[in-house]
Amino acid sequence: MRLLAVFPYVLIETLAFWGVASWLGVGKALLLLLGFFFGGLFIAAWQMNGIARKAVEGKQGPGQTVGDLGLIAAGAMAVALPGFVSSILGLLLIIPPTRSIIRSVLARKLRALVEDFGMRSYQAANMNRPRANFGSFNEDFSSPHASAQVIDEQEIQQWSKNVSPDDFSKPA
Repeated sequence: MRLLAVFPYVLIETLAFWGVASWLGVGKALLLLLGFFFGGLFIAAWQMNGIARKAVEGKQGPGQTVGDLGLIAAGAMAVALPGFVSSILGLLLIIPPTRSIIRSVLARKLRALVEDFGMRSYQAANMNRPRANFGSFNEDFSSPHASAQVIDEQEIQQWSKNVSPDDFSKPA
């Protein structure tokens, strides 16, 4: 199963390298690949340092800081993978203009997923179904005080006069 996930990556990166190597030559393609690797990691470290500095100075909120650092880390991992396509995708996650666009799209999708999860949790927990209140056994659940039975103090005194311990024992 893992091989099915790796095969398209290897195929795409091999075709991309073949295309660049046939255009520039194998030596220049390898140098370009090394340039993407080291340059991308340098840019990622530089961006992370800048974001950390902004967070310490209070110029950037914690949510944006965490989102940016996560996208830069994912971009650095993609740049570290061998290949032109993954390096270009990683650089798109690292550089600020495209990172802000990707962050806003991902934030919108995450917000929708959280709202959907909250609604499904609400429905699964039976929070939307009518409930009986303590001491209420009527069938009308629309309002808790619709037909509540009132017990006077005199009735309670009359019941408590005739109480015996045998009333609370288990039936035989």
